[in-house]
This record gives sequence, C-alpha cells and structure tokens, in this order.
Amino acid sequence: DVIKINKNNKIIDNFISGIFSKKDLISPAYINMQNPKYFEIDNLYYSSLIVVNYYREQTDLLLKNLIETNINISIFYEKQDSYKTIKDLTYHIGNVGVELKEANENRQDIDIASYTYNDAKYIRKEMQINNEDLYFLYIYIVIYDTELKKLEYYLNKIEGITQSKGIQTKRANFREEEIFLSTLPETPSILPLSVYCQT
Repeated sequence: DVIKINKNNKIIDNFISGIFSKKDLISPAYINMQNPKYFEIDNLYYSSLIVVNYYREQTDLLLKNLIETNINISIFYEKQDSYKTIKDLTYHIGNVGVELKEANENRQDIDIASYTYNDAKYIRKEMQINNEDLYFLYIYIVIYDTELKKLEYYLNKIEGITQSKGIQTKRANFREEEIFLSTLPETPSILPLSVYCQT
C-alpha cells in the first residue's frame, strides 16, 4: 500500500517535531575555536577580558563607560570562609607590620604596604566585631564583532578605558570558551575561574 502524504498530514508534523527541538532552533550553525585568542560563532568573532584587579576605593560606577560597546558582562561573587580568612589576615598583618618597622624601601613601597596593612586590619575588624562576610568578585567581559580588526579595536579601547579607571584586565587567551559560557544566561552553574582570576 502507498501512503499519500501532504503538507498538512500529521505524519509530517510528528516526524519534524521528532527531529527538531527548541534548543536546535537557537543553536549556532557554525563554531570555530581553533584560535586561542578568539573564536567565531555564525560570522561573529568573540574575545574576552578578565578583571584581575582594581583600585582599593571606587567612587564611580564600574564599567559604566563600556555600555555602548558590543559586550556581554558577567559578575560572580564567591563567599569566603570566615575562620580561614581571619586566620590569613592575622598572618598577613603580622608580616606586613614587621616589614613596615624594618622598611628601608622607597616612599611609594612603604605607602602601598601601609595601605594593605590598614585594609587588612579593617577587614578583620569588620568580620570579627560586626560579623561581616567577605566575598571574592569575578568580572568577565566578552567583546564581539563581525570583523577581526574591529574586535581588536574594541579590545584595545576597553583595555584603555578600564585602565584609566584603575581596573586591570587580562586577555583570556586559551580560556575563551569558559568565559563565553559564563556569560550565557542559560548556564548559571558555570563556576568562576577562581585560580585563573585571583591575584
């Protein structure tokens, strides 16, 4: 027997629904990750920056000057163990205190050591007396464009803007895939790249 099938037939609908899912409709048709400095998805090039350090005090909104650029930003926070943190701070305060007493270095080095000493004492006091918690902050920036030259231009531009605001960044070479996945809204389970980011 021959079954005649037309476009309105339920057999076709059932067959197509069995092949395609909602995930297939939003999945890219092409991904190229051969280059460690960037990767390509459906004719868009992506490259990433990791914020590795910033000024001890911020009076301005972080990253507000980057809003008009083609970027995705993800911010993660990770709570630290209070007991271990206080123990580490106490050890750090003791070492820096000795260094300050015996310092024969230049004025700038002494000022930096003094800042870290006072900051460490302040954080320890807030945790011990006011029961405050300490969190590590991870900021990932993914830049994208249709042309590699423009992508490099935006990377340099953002690095310049962040540096002028006292924010140090590092290019995520060889870690592009992890950073990109961390900025996707459907993957909240991606963990921060703690070892790679901490300074």
